[in-house]
Amino acid sequence: MAYEELNTTNTQDFYFLFSYINDVTGGLFFPVILGSIWIIFFILSLSRGGDASRSWLFSSFICSILGILLGLMGLINVQYIYFLIFLTAFGILWVRYNNAPG
Repeated sequence: MAYEELNTTNTQDFYFLFSYINDVTGGLFFPVILGSIWIIFFILSLSRGGDASRSWLFSSFICSILGILLGLMGLINVQYIYFLIFLTAFGILWVRYNNAPG
């Protein structure tokens, strides 16, 4: 599949540029970016002395919010948003389990 090359006259704005990049990569650009952001936030939260469950929940929640925003703009498929929400729900259950009495 041939794509028209970008230049200064046919690049309208950042949305057009990001949708072009997402189309060229087969829709995998933003899921990879969100996965990278998740890993970065998880490691940063762990390095600040956080618990693994809270670090998981923090990074999943941030990526869920970003994923929902990208989904509203039409730059990411819905199944990736569902996966991020699942990761957040898993983090909530993990934190609840760690804080359970006994």
